[in-house]
Amino acid sequence: MFRTAVGAGLLAGASLELVAWLVARHGPAGDSWSFRGNGALVVPLGLGPAMLAAAWTTLVLRARAHPRWWVWGSAAALVGAALVAASVAALVLFGRAAQGLSDALTVPILVWPVLAPLLAAARSGGCARSWQRPRAHAAAAVTFAAALVTSFAAAGYVLPAGS
Repeated sequence: MFRTAVGAGLLAGASLELVAWLVARHGPAGDSWSFRGNGALVVPLGLGPAMLAAAWTTLVLRARAHPRWWVWGSAAALVGAALVAASVAALVLFGRAAQGLSDALTVPILVWPVLAPLLAAARSGGCARSWQRPRAHAAAAVTFAAALVTSFAAAGYVLPAGS
């Protein structure tokens, strides 16, 4: 489980940096906004929490022996990505007039990684004794987050997004 968490975290962090690099160079821009340069921070600050929500939800459901842990973990990622897409789409479609809406969506984007696994734990059924190796799964969640942040930072030295 730990090797998978480390590998997935390293891959997720490096992927975030690659997408941030692409957005920094070729991202959309309008008359009063741009995702180029430092605007590419929307990638790690938006999609990073979606990745955390996916991993942590998957681990909670796996610890609860839920038969569709992979499906619901993927759904958590899609919800997080949809929140980011809505925030970006508001700016792309309506420009400065949608800045307030885009800013307001920041809160659910950042809360989702905590809310999704809590919902998964509450809705997955069973009793308190139905948890399988809760400490190992919690450690894997922390390991994933550390690997994601570490590989994102390391990839940033190799391929800096804002330069």
